[in-house]
Amino acid sequence: MTQLARFSLLLVALLVSGFPFGFTPAHADELPQDTNKIESLTPEQARKLAEEFPGVEVEFETDEEIGWWWSDGLPLQGLTTLNPKTAEELARFKGNAILLTGLSSLGVDTATSFAAYDGDVVVSEKVQKRFLATHPLSPESTVAWAVVTRGDLSRVPAIDLAIAKALAEFKGRELSLTGLTTLEAASAKTLAEFKGRLSLNGLTTLDAYTAKALAEFKGWSLGLSGLTTLDAASAKRLVEFKGVLHLDGLTRFDADTVKALTEFKGQRLSLGRLTALSEEATKALTQQNGFSLSLHGLTTLDADTAKALAATEKWDGDLSAVTALDTPDSVAIAKALATRKGPLKLPNLKKISPKTLSALIAKEDVAIPLIETLELIQEPDGSVTEDFVIPEGFMQQSR
Repeated sequence: MTQLARFSLLLVALLVSGFPFGFTPAHADELPQDTNKIESLTPEQARKLAEEFPGVEVEFETDEEIGWWWSDGLPLQGLTTLNPKTAEELARFKGNAILLTGLSSLGVDTATSFAAYDGDVVVSEKVQKRFLATHPLSPESTVAWAVVTRGDLSRVPAIDLAIAKALAEFKGRELSLTGLTTLEAASAKTLAEFKGRLSLNGLTTLDAYTAKALAEFKGWSLGLSGLTTLDAASAKRLVEFKGVLHLDGLTRFDADTVKALTEFKGQRLSLGRLTALSEEATKALTQQNGFSLSLHGLTTLDADTAKALAATEKWDGDLSAVTALDTPDSVAIAKALATRKGPLKLPNLKKISPKTLSALIAKEDVAIPLIETLELIQEPDGSVTEDFVIPEGFMQQSR
């Protein structure tokens, strides 16, 4: 196999009389039954196809991107050319991906015609690179860039107000602007009109004005995981955001910031880089019932923190970063965690004492590695270490 991009397509849908899910062209001689064999489309044909094709399961793979999968796609890998009008009609498709990996090139006008499509338009890596090299980013080409890269604008180092306005009109599912290290409040306010998932993980600082603008974001997920610190003034404004907020770069925050975060108005708050959290901060965050909480970066916790976490159903139960329960109070920690109502996940656990393990697996829906893979250590509190015996009837969950 060459180093050129590799593409593969899975058609998992059942075929009925040669047509996926009963799809039948208007006339038998109009279009091939297999949409991948379509070599040309008129706007009229494209419109009918977009409105009637039910979608099939598709997978896209290249040397740089592995595992892109869509449950409801339109594969058109036989097309080598496409004009703006036909593209505009294809954009009516209600599925979540249109595969155009057979195109030899793509113009700005054609790409922009997909602006109203809220799924992914997939072109080959070769076409993508040629497009980005040929068409410098400008307000006119912004949406075209977003279409061609499926919203990946990570190579864009800065945006002005005009580009922010153009991006706000992009209907794709995601915009990744991780190359931005700063963002003016005016641009942030305009960009907040975008309705998909917005990643701004390159921002390292956030002032209160920009935070207030981003809090008005109309999409469902906002990524600000490049922030390593967040002051209370910015936090107070940011908590007005109504969706999923990712602050997975924060490694610490002060009491005033914690207090501000407890007022979060959104659905879920992710704090995935915090390696430790005090009992007071844990109680403050977990006693708020309005949002769910992710703390999957915790590497250590004491018994009181574990008890506070276990007491709230809003915590997601993910302790993926915990590799050992080896502190003197590890049995108490395990007992506290085992009281959680809901799943508990420690998929990377490696070291644990027999008594701690016994306390942990008292919880029926705990997910840990296979017991035989764990390193059983001496009891950390100095008590007698006993042989561990798997309880009768214990059904292990391993992740």
